[in-house]
Amino acid sequence: MKWFAGLSFAVGAGAVVNVPLVHHPKNVTEFKAAWERRAARAALLGATEGELPSIPLTDTEDAEYYGDVEIGSPAQKFQVIYDTGSSNLWVPSVQCDNCKKEGPKYDLKKSSTYQKNGQPFQLRYGTGSCNGALSTDSVTLGGLTITGASFGEVTHEAQDVFGTAPFDGILGMGPAAAAVDKVPTPMQMLIQQKKIEKNVFAYYLSSGGKSGSTLSLGGTDDSFHTEDFHYAPVSVAAKFLPYWLVKGSDIKVAGTSIKACGFLGCQHVVDTGTSVIAAPGKAADALLAKIGEVKQDCSNVKSLPIISFSIAGKDFDLGPDFYVIRQEGQCMLGIQKLQGMPLWILGDPFLRKYYTVWDGEQNRVGFALAKQPSEETVVV
Repeated sequence: MKWFAGLSFAVGAGAVVNVPLVHHPKNVTEFKAAWERRAARAALLGATEGELPSIPLTDTEDAEYYGDVEIGSPAQKFQVIYDTGSSNLWVPSVQCDNCKKEGPKYDLKKSSTYQKNGQPFQLRYGTGSCNGALSTDSVTLGGLTITGASFGEVTHEAQDVFGTAPFDGILGMGPAAAAVDKVPTPMQMLIQQKKIEKNVFAYYLSSGGKSGSTLSLGGTDDSFHTEDFHYAPVSVAAKFLPYWLVKGSDIKVAGTSIKACGFLGCQHVVDTGTSVIAAPGKAADALLAKIGEVKQDCSNVKSLPIISFSIAGKDFDLGPDFYVIRQEGQCMLGIQKLQGMPLWILGDPFLRKYYTVWDGEQNRVGFALAKQPSEETVVV
């Protein structure tokens, strides 16, 4: 399941805060069901001295990385998706009329730091929507507490999407310009309140259910990559489509261009919230034709070609060990056609291979080859 917001579609400042992510894969049937829903809908705390404060996160639907965030005083704990494709924080309210009964719900009456806002709040994603009102309270993530943070207190949500989800809400890590109602993003407030020194964060995504996936706030962690970062500036197109967009110059299969980018180039959304590589229209057709069939019994995976994404003068290769989804001895292609949008999405298959940093200080995104576990990696 993927969210497209906006297109309908006690540590000192300067420290790097690591948020470990845990990957729990779904089976093939569940993955296919999630994929079909996307297509149908258009498209720790208390760390010891010397350790970085961290929050264990879980991956569901083979893509969504969610973990604890605390709101209010005393803290009310929720599990939220940390999503670079959206820019708002929201959680369900005790006044929600159709939220799942077993999940936690924010109760303003139980928080001594609650401040009334009351402005109507509505978010529409590619796979669902929610609405309610803005509230203001303290918000803690990665052991860092933001005071006076505004967030969506949701009173109604798309039950077919969120009603059975294992997470409670979403915490957007996207650009500030994409925030609905111009609500300051958590990253903005961490900087403003000097909880971190730099508007920089990075994701290391493990594969095959292995532990170690980590979101770092305020910087990068050299233990997660094996080469220097190669940076691409945020695309000019991001002024009109407020995503973490970078411009690519070519897409190659087995070293041969598929002629997908043209004079204007390919616009890539670098997004932790998408479980596949997504390609637009005819470009997707060309790419899929060159790759060929992925046999369900995985018998031809090793013979499939390398895909290369040319970004900022460098080719980033992606082999079938990343772009093929393996689960319970079965295989399927982790590349999807995206209808109606002239965008590519570099989702988790790409981000599992490349440790990625979103640098709001210099308005750029950087990629470095990620360290992989010594054991055989199974990508899901």
